[in-house]
Amino acid sequence: MKHLKLLALLLLVPVYIACSSDDDNNTTQEEVEASLVGTWTAETIDFDSTITTTVEGLPVTATQEGEGFDIDATITFSEDPNTVNSDGQFSMTVTTTFLGVSETETLENLDLIGDGMWTLSDNTLVITGTADDQDATITVELLTADSLRLRIEQTEMLDTPVGTGEVDAVFVATFSR
Repeated sequence: MKHLKLLALLLLVPVYIACSSDDDNNTTQEEVEASLVGTWTAETIDFDSTITTTVEGLPVTATQEGEGFDIDATITFSEDPNTVNSDGQFSMTVTTTFLGVSETETLENLDLIGDGMWTLSDNTLVITGTADDQDATITVELLTADSLRLRIEQTEMLDTPVGTGEVDAVFVATFSR
């Protein structure tokens, strides 16, 4: 189980900025005029995942819920060129539930996102060229002059000591400026 937890949590660090919009038809004038460019301060960071593996032909599922605390992190979006830089760290309490048993652990000194290049089209933010060479596709759920909410949904395959599994993870981060 520790391998499953560690793998799912490793997905958290390189792709932590993401989001999607379910409310495209209710855009306010403030949202239309808002720009991603500038420095944003992280306010909340939440994480949920489901890990499914097959053991001796039977599906086994574990869930994780994480909530950030001691958040002292910013991201800065610049243009010409479109670069993104992050600074600071945060900690997270993660509760893993497996076979009806829950275990909580604290992860400290996590990085928000690496530095890279960004593009934004409609509500899809793509960050490329990070140190781990892993592109991130993020949905911008909210963008106003002073609020930003990003959501990333990721599905990854993983190898465990008992077989191959799948991790479905959702990360949501809110920012202000």
